[in-house]
Amino acid sequence: MIKFAYFKNDTLFFVLNHPGAKQEFDNNIQSIKSALNFVQPDECMDIVVTDIKAFVTNKPIKKVALFNNLHVEDVYEERASGNIEVNIKDKKLKELVESIQKIIKESHDS
Repeated sequence: MIKFAYFKNDTLFFVLNHPGAKQEFDNNIQSIKSALNFVQPDECMDIVVTDIKAFVTNKPIKKVALFNNLHVEDVYEERASGNIEVNIKDKKLKELVESIQKIIKESHDS
């Protein structure tokens, strides 16, 4: 849930993508601070961290297209035929179900 982190004015900022992540992060911020005092990576030796803060970004996440690599052989033919018995007493609901059934039958026949 951490999108990225950066340093600014001796403060380490974490940018999160969910409010729940921020709440969990805030609960553990003291543990993170103490861990940084004991173990500091070599590439961060010249950086002084006086505070750690987190915030949730309001920038929407770009969704990756899930079906970019969809092949024709991966697509299956619909098996529903619409041949079901409609036993509904409510007139409006029965008409609605029958209209859906009609659409399924028409698409199945084509």
